[in-house]
Amino acid sequence: MKLSPATEPRNEAERVVVGFLDAWGPGAWPHMLECYDTWMTDDVSWENTGSPPCKGKAEAMEFLSVLHETLEMEYCTAELHNVASRGNIVLTERTDRVHLADGTVAIEIPIMGTFEVRDGKIARYADYNADSPIRERFPRHNV
Repeated sequence: MKLSPATEPRNEAERVVVGFLDAWGPGAWPHMLECYDTWMTDDVSWENTGSPPCKGKAEAMEFLSVLHETLEMEYCTAELHNVASRGNIVLTERTDRVHLADGTVAIEIPIMGTFEVRDGKIARYADYNADSPIRERFPRHNV
């Protein structure tokens, strides 16, 4: 994962979030499922702009599978531009890249994200971005 000099983790909550983002890829598709399973609490809340919220790890894994199908997402990578935290809440400004099976970047998405860390895992994960570029690039993604 690309980190700007100002984004080196300074506390445990930031280390968890950076570890999660770094673990995304590269890797073959099942790797993303394993990553989410490892880094999220069983009762995680995951929200993405323009998509229904996921409550619990099972729903999050199901939604991740939908992203795999509709975006042809093999894995993602993140470039972290800024990080801010207070206690167990971590805010990120980043660019996420969706990679296809051949490794090419299908789309780059500028994102502001909010993470809540509990016991070394992600308990809440919310990404805020303009979803219109995603819908334009991937018409099958209508959830």
